Parts: sequence; C-alpha cells; structure tokens
Amino acid sequence: MFSEGTLVKFNSSTLPQNFVSLATKVSNKKTPKHAAILIRHQSINYLHHFPGDTRPEIVDDFNEDGWYIYKFFSGIKVDDENEVGSFLQFCKRVCNTSNIAYSFVLDNSSYDNDGNFISASGLPELATCVGFCLNTLSNTIIDGESYFNLDEWDATGIDEEFDDWAVGQAQEKYPHLDWTLYNAYKKRVNPLEYLCSAYFDEYPIPKEKITNIRDNVQREILELFV
Repeated sequence: MFSEGTLVKFNSSTLPQNFVSLATKVSNKKTPKHAAILIRHQSINYLHHFPGDTRPEIVDDFNEDGWYIYKFFSGIKVDDENEVGSFLQFCKRVCNTSNIAYSFVLDNSSYDNDGNFISASGLPELATCVGFCLNTLSNTIIDGESYFNLDEWDATGIDEEFDDWAVGQAQEKYPHLDWTLYNAYKKRVNPLEYLCSAYFDEYPIPKEKITNIRDNVQREILELFV
C-alpha cells in the first residue's frame, strides 16, 4: 500500500549502491510521461527503456538530472549486488534481441532468460514504453503469471493521433499482422499507473488497488518538484 516518502527523485544524495526501481520521466514537473526501469549497480545508474521511435536500450552511466522519479522494486533485494547485476544482464539480453514495434498492446507477454520474446497471445512483439517494462518484469521476475490483471484495463485514454502513429509502426514492422487479435489486446496502462504498481508485491495487481493510491502518488510527485 502507499507509503508517503518512498518515491525518490533522481540524483538524491543518499541511495543504496545496488537496487532496481520502477521509474517515470516527469513532464513539466507534474505529469509522468515515460516509463523505464532504473537500475543502480555498484553505484552506477543504468536506464532500461523503450524510447518508442528507436530500439529498446540500456543507457549506461545514466545521469539525466532531475526529471526521473522512481520507487524501489520489491521483487529484487536492495543492495544485493549479485541479484541486481543478474537482472541488469538480463535487461541487456532483452534489448539485444528485441524486435519490438510501438503499439498500445498489453497481453501478459514476457521474455525468457536469454532475452527472447515469449508471446502470450500469438501477437508479435508489440508494446508501449510501459508494456515493454512490464514484459521485462513478468515471468522471470515476479511471482505470478501476470503483472497486472489486464482484463480490468481497456483502451481508455489512448490519444487518437498517437494511436494512428502506433498502428503505422506495427504495420511497418509486421505487415501480416492479425488486426482482429491486435484490437482484442489494445489497452493502455499509463506511466503513473505503472509507477503505482511498485507499491505492491502480490500479482496480478487489480486496477482497483492502483486507483486507490493514484492520487496520493501524483501528489507526492508534485511535492518532490516544489
């Protein structure tokens, strides 16, 4: 459940040397707009994310001042150098093998230990920045078959113009895509909801739990930028 004071603004001075966290980039000091996984290993920061218009990447020695907010992820022990290091290597394998296209698809897919994509629906590798992070965390990292109870989410909140662009991305990468199947799994979990999920460690996470703490998490983000 939500615990005040547990969000961290990037470059805080007092941090463990090793941790994995769920991170969001904040626009205009108030709105989470982009999702990532921020990893600190041996006091060096790494950002695992999918920019959308380029390949997924691990940004080594990440040092973007001030715009990222994050919360430690309970699925990996804080200050366990070996566990964090293993997860970092896994993320690198995922980025090296990924053939993702940006699309508003969430279907509980994941990656195996070698970083290869495992489709849960029969669709190819499609996701937003949030979906990419959830697919990374699923299967090998969390204790459960899925991260969110995705049946409770739908396409609400998808910007029409952005959706048209995403459809074009999917069509270009996968010209023989089954569009009926695509639309069946068209959903949006936004970056704020993604950040809220870091407060829970039992999966799948129901939407109601996210909704119950969303305003508190948003308020704390605003307070961090005052």
